[in-house]
Amino acid sequence: MVNDNRDQTKQPEETYVVSSGEPSSGNRDKFITPLKITADEKKVIHSAVKKNVVLKRAMLASGIIGVIVAVFWLFMYLSQKPAPSVTASQEKRMPDGASQEQTSAVPVSKPDTGKKNVRSTEQKNTAVQKLSGYLLLKKELDKKGASEWGGELYEEAIRFSKIADDSFIRKEFDGASENYAAATALLTEMNDGINDALSRVLDEGQQALVEGNGALAQKRFQVALMIDPENGFARQNLERAKNIEKVMAFIASGEKHEKNNELSAAYDKYQEAANLDPECVEAQAALKRVEKLIADEMFQQLMSEGFLALNGNNYEDARTFFLKAGSLKPGSHEAKDALTQAEIAIRLAHIEELKKKALAAEESEDWEGALSSYQEILNVDGAIQFAIQGKERTAQRSELEKLMRQYLETPGLLESDQNIEKATKLMYEAKQIEPKSLRFKQLLKEFDELITLVQTPAPVIIESDGMTEVIVYKVGKLGLFNTREMKLRPGKYTIVGARDGYKDVRLNILVKPEQEPIRITVKCTEKI
Repeated sequence: MVNDNRDQTKQPEETYVVSSGEPSSGNRDKFITPLKITADEKKVIHSAVKKNVVLKRAMLASGIIGVIVAVFWLFMYLSQKPAPSVTASQEKRMPDGASQEQTSAVPVSKPDTGKKNVRSTEQKNTAVQKLSGYLLLKKELDKKGASEWGGELYEEAIRFSKIADDSFIRKEFDGASENYAAATALLTEMNDGINDALSRVLDEGQQALVEGNGALAQKRFQVALMIDPENGFARQNLERAKNIEKVMAFIASGEKHEKNNELSAAYDKYQEAANLDPECVEAQAALKRVEKLIADEMFQQLMSEGFLALNGNNYEDARTFFLKAGSLKPGSHEAKDALTQAEIAIRLAHIEELKKKALAAEESEDWEGALSSYQEILNVDGAIQFAIQGKERTAQRSELEKLMRQYLETPGLLESDQNIEKATKLMYEAKQIEPKSLRFKQLLKEFDELITLVQTPAPVIIESDGMTEVIVYKVGKLGLFNTREMKLRPGKYTIVGARDGYKDVRLNILVKPEQEPIRITVKCTEKI
């Protein structure tokens, strides 16, 4: 940082001595070493410069008026002191008979003295005008810190002005005018290239920032603000320059930690640098670099922990580790392959668990539970053969037992020949199943007894009058008789009696297995 008591723009002494020599032009283009800035930054700089053109021209006009007034008074002062002439007493002191050549060294009044005085006055006025133009332009450039960026052009202009001052004092007004004009031309050249000078000064300040030279950077940006007080780029970077040395110190500390693989500490230092100067490219780049190193280190650690968990059959933990690793490196094939391994292991473990559950259910003849477990396995992978076979096997057993119990709980279902046929077929299928548990054997025995029972006829005695024709539905016409004994399988029957001229008689009977003989009377007694 530049000390407050240090001159920001050192001005040359206002003593003007003029020389008739020409300024050296060989090094004019080297007074500021140009440093590159981006095209966008140059646009910002040039735009800011253009915005101030009108204001600067107004200020220049005001300054011209002030200088002209000052020069006018200077001219009045000088005009009141004409050059000394030869007096009468001096002429009397000349030796008698002196030739023209001998007296030529002594100033004497001549007939054309008035014309010479007029010419001398004109030369003086011209020199004064040249001086005023030079002073006005120099004053404006000095306000813009010309001594800091003018280089050899500025130095040559000062040299010419001092030679001109010396000539003016000696009343060599033509020489003074010539050298004031030369000095003004150099300053004009500087003024014409002020935008380029501003760009170079900004470049130098920017380069000083990159190199961490805060003092130089501040000085260059302060000069830039003298050239263009409204330049936002210079103002912004001037503030950066005040902190750049601290920023570079943080970066240096971070680099030391990074070299020692102390990545967390390095990150903290780089973060402090970035917080202090968010525009510091080096700090931002260092942050990204260390972030990547930390991410790489964490990635490897997560992958290692994931494989340890995988080898220890802790598949869910392994999956979690691999997912976290993949989030650090979304495109990592290593993390993707490891995650696939973990997910396959989780799936296989789940299938194995379901298989054990299904087999246990089969062993306990919990066919519904076994069927549910096999179906879950097939939901995971529909091509697993043991699950396909297990599902078919348990589905058959489940359906078979379900129907057998249904018939046992509702024997009435076996009243029809169709259902007896279905039950008989079901019993045959049940007998083919191996192995048979004690519980299943007991169920099969009960079902077999039921089928046998419903197929065993029970005695039924029908009495009539020999005139009524008797019909038993599901059996057939029995004809005319007084008493008829028959055997009917258990079930519901409808018996109808018919006689010409009489109303029909309809009776419903229920034949139960192993019941006492049923006796009924079927006669038509009510005339039509």
